[in-house]
Order: sequence, then structure tokens, then C-alpha cells
Amino acid sequence: MKETLYSARIQTQQALSNEKGIGPETDKLKYKFKEGSIPLQIDFSQLIDIADVGRKACGLAPQQNGPGTGLTLGDDGTLNLKMGIIDHNNSSPLKLEQDILSVSLGRGLTNKSDGISVGQGHGITVYSQSVAVKLAANKGLVVDANGIAIKPGDGIAFNSEGALEATPADSTITVDSAGIKVKAGRGITVGNGLEVHLHANGGIGNSSSGIRIKTGHGIKIDNDQVAIDPNTVLPKGMIVMFSGSAIPQGWLLCDGTKGTPNLIDRFILGGTIANIDGTNGKTATGQSNAKSFVVNSNENSTKKMDVRVNETQLNIKQIPKHKHIQGGGFTENTGLRYSAVLNNDLNDEINNKDLNHYRIIYNTTEEPWIRSVNYNHWWPYTSSTGSSEGHDHTASTTLPAHTHQVDIVPPYYILAFIMKS
Repeated sequence: MKETLYSARIQTQQALSNEKGIGPETDKLKYKFKEGSIPLQIDFSQLIDIADVGRKACGLAPQQNGPGTGLTLGDDGTLNLKMGIIDHNNSSPLKLEQDILSVSLGRGLTNKSDGISVGQGHGITVYSQSVAVKLAANKGLVVDANGIAIKPGDGIAFNSEGALEATPADSTITVDSAGIKVKAGRGITVGNGLEVHLHANGGIGNSSSGIRIKTGHGIKIDNDQVAIDPNTVLPKGMIVMFSGSAIPQGWLLCDGTKGTPNLIDRFILGGTIANIDGTNGKTATGQSNAKSFVVNSNENSTKKMDVRVNETQLNIKQIPKHKHIQGGGFTENTGLRYSAVLNNDLNDEINNKDLNHYRIIYNTTEEPWIRSVNYNHWWPYTSSTGSSEGHDHTASTTLPAHTHQVDIVPPYYILAFIMKS
């Protein structure tokens, strides 16, 4: 049988602080002390050195004052961790739990796989290298290198001493050592609280429920709104004109039904209380945009009509101005002589040199009338008479019996008459 001189398994050696091994491997040393072997002095020396390692580890070697820091020898001679309580805080930072040395964690710490860390609670944020205060967003606090501070908003400011105080916007709010107060003005009073000051007879009341309107005759509160009480203000039987698509509640169309007068296509005539409901029974006719009411005039009793012009005698001034042509004519080259010669003087002869008072006779071709000899014939005019003045006539007439039809509807706009029921 072949003997194993030493184990090929490498033993894990306890390294000292200077990382220098003490003695040979244990399998080699065992081989030298096996049965039948003769150990050498060096073998005994190495064995003693190895044993001395345990003595030194327990702090029992000469010049040692006991186990190292944090260690202690138990009553059974075993080397144990030195566990105890720190006097000033009555706690032990280390503990044995399930034969494992662990750190005893106080409040605010937690042990994770990567080590001890601060436990993150409300208002704390743990970063990789630091712990910071965690602020709720938009809650009035800010944090920076100077620390945590209040973020003042509207109406809040820091005074010269660094104290936070209210700042009034105007004179209606006052701030002093007693606190914030409202400066009461007209209509406001401060008693046990801020109240509205009401006039004694102003129509407004106040109670624990709030400000309210005092309703009087004809006024009511309907669906949280001030309204007129129609049953008080508008009496039954009242008729008004209305423009709308639906008759209001509590009203009736005046169409002759349900106790209403029929006012459709009729005008209203004022009267006394005794005259109410009086009617001529007539209505306008036609479409809404073409209403009419035609009446006939009274018939004239005369059966015929004629006109008679009375006689009028015209005087000379009233007849048209005119003159007459003398019956006897004359030729242009001989002129015209009177039948008598005054004083046998031929100067009284009327010659035809001045033709202003004579007229030439023209034929139908508007050429002067010329006889067989080439002379024009002339006739003198008589003197003019008449002034063409105006005149008049008197007349009388008789009108025959007849009538006229007249549409008496004036310009209009149609509204409905409704009556309070």
C-alpha cells in the first residue's frame, strides 16, 4: 500500500496581521510525527510555533495583557466577542443573533443588502450620498443651503426681526399685537363676529340663516328669488296685451271661452263699469297682414243730379278783343279815297303808301291774291273793340241717391289680449 506523504488539498491558513504563515502545512507536519518516524528538532520547533499562535490569539502569551480589542476569554477558555453596554446611552452597538455578529440598529436605521442606511420616513429623502428633508409640493415650505423656511404668500411677510406676520392690503384690515381685525365701515358692525348692519325699516332682515328680504304686500320669495305676487298685484279679470308664443300660467286668451270676452279682431272702447261687455257684434276680417272692416255711408234720398248754368249778359269789355274787315277793297297802285273830299283837298286822300292798317288777301296757296293785272288788292280794318275780360256763371246741382264703402281699419300691429284668471 502506497502511503500519502501529504494531502494535496491546500489548507486555508489563518493569516496574521503581517500576512506571514507560521510553520509548514499541517499534513506535512503530521507526516513527520507519524508512527515510526523520528521528528527532528525543527519539526518540534514548528509544532511549538503553530501552538503558540493559538496562545497569542487568546492574548495569553508573555507581554500580552489579554485578548485583543473587542475580544474576551470565556470561562470555558474560548475566545469570544466582547459584548457589553455603552454607559452613556444604555445600548450595545453589536449583537449576536443566530451565531452571527451583527449591528444592533437603533431608531431611524435599517439594514439592507448593501449595508446600513437611514430609514426613510415621512419628510425624509435618502439619496446615495446624503439625507435631505422632503417637502410636500406647494405647501408653503422651501429648503435650500440655508435650511428650511416658510415660503410667504400673498398677505404674509417677514418683519425686520424675522417673524412671520400678516400684511393688510388696505385700511379695511388692521394688524397689531391683538391680531388681525376688520375695520368696520358703513353697513358693517363688529359684535360677537362680523355682521351686516341693517336699517331698522329698510326691508332687509338678518338671522342665523343669513340676510333676507322682508316681503310685504304684493311681494313674495319664489324659488329663492324675489318676485311679484300676481294674485295680489294683478287682480282677477285684468286684461293686458301680450306678445309671446305661449300664454303665461294664470292667464287666459280673450277668445270668448272660459269666461273671457272675445277680443279677437276687435278694438277696445273705453266705458264705465256698467258698460263692460258691451259690443256691436262685429269683427275685422281678412288674413293677419290684411285685416279690414268696411262700412257703407248713409244713402242720399235724392234720385238724380243735374247742373244748370244761369244766364249771363256780356258787356263790351267781356267780349274777346277783335276788329272787322271793311267790305270795299282797293288796289295797291291807286290807293283808297273817301267818298267825300274835304275842302276839295286831295291831301285827304288815303293812299296805300302806309300799309300798317291794311291786310293783304292771300289765296289758298298763301300767295298774294293777284288779279289779271299784277296788283294786290287791299281791304282796310275797322277799329278794334273788346277787352277779353273774364266773366262767371252761377249753377245749381242735385246729388242722386247713393252710398260709399269705406275701409276704416287704421295702420295696425296685432297683439293678443289675455285676462288674469
